[in-house]
Amino acid sequence: MRIITIQHKPYTVINGKDFAVYRWFEPSRHGPVFIQVAGRTALSREDLPTDDWIVLSGRDRGHRIATAWRKPWFDYKLDAARKLAFVGASTEGSFYLALRYIVRRFGIIATDTDLAAWSGELAQLDTLPYAHIIEKSRDSALTETSLVTVDIPSHWDRGDGSRFLDAIVEGVAA
Repeated sequence: MRIITIQHKPYTVINGKDFAVYRWFEPSRHGPVFIQVAGRTALSREDLPTDDWIVLSGRDRGHRIATAWRKPWFDYKLDAARKLAFVGASTEGSFYLALRYIVRRFGIIATDTDLAAWSGELAQLDTLPYAHIIEKSRDSALTETSLVTVDIPSHWDRGDGSRFLDAIVEGVAA
């Protein structure tokens, strides 16, 4: 699966079916993990290259729209020992979802207002603190949003989570 550009607009062919691409997030070296496409034909899970995709279909003004994501990346169990992805309506929203997960995972006290403020600041940074733990991937299609991935080591405890969050707060305050 890959995106091609025709007249400055992104398109893809998946299993012989043509789609206009609205959102396409592909964290480094992992291939696409979240896509949103529209086309004359429906996208199905069987069209995608691996069997770990979830596909949600809908319609808008006669166009078939499909949102698809790779399930392991969006399975937010609080003890997850793998890289997780967070997609919001904006980059700030993606960071908010990621920070909220971290706060819940480690039982850290933070208000929604704090999370929103930190998320807005993080979205503006080119270089993130703890970049090996939290990173953003730009949309390869039409939106200006970024997907945020978090890869928390399995051995981390509440102290590690608090130090991470403190570094994030210091990074946005700098």
